[in-house]
Amino acid sequence: MKHHLKKLFNSLTLCLLTFALSTSLTFASTVNYTLDNIFQANGQKLTGHFQWDYSEGDFENGNGLFTELYLPGHGSNIDTLDITIDTGSIEFSLTLNTDNGGVGVNLFLDGVLSPTQAVNLDLSRSNYEIENGGKGLFLSGTIIPTTVPLPASAWLFISTLLGLIGFSRKQ
Repeated sequence: MKHHLKKLFNSLTLCLLTFALSTSLTFASTVNYTLDNIFQANGQKLTGHFQWDYSEGDFENGNGLFTELYLPGHGSNIDTLDITIDTGSIEFSLTLNTDNGGVGVNLFLDGVLSPTQAVNLDLSRSNYEIENGGKGLFLSGTIIPTTVPLPASAWLFISTLLGLIGFSRKQ
């Protein structure tokens, strides 16, 4: 009986140490977002997806990368666009020259990006100017997180706990 209590105590101690270690380490997480129902004043729809990579506990200082984007009047070539994403706004720009149509899109948000909640566009400040697609304000739009990942520390804790359970059963 004493031997089993000692093993249980050792397992619980290891489990608590692992949890403490896993919560103190900084892990990277990624959230995917969808541009939803973003309509320009001319009725054309802007669509796209981007991901936001951040260190756990420091969401605001992450960085974003578009994986897909379609701008009416420009198309879907995002290689030529300068894209700036922060937690309060998204900006796309391409300086007008003889080789392109010029693009300027500013999406200001009603709140800040969150890994768990959608945020609407600030329709009074968001605007666009696309040389071949007109200019104006947006009629509607929401940025929606499409995945809500489990933090890496939780995965580490769960896997350690399952390993300890399996190890104690084996013995």
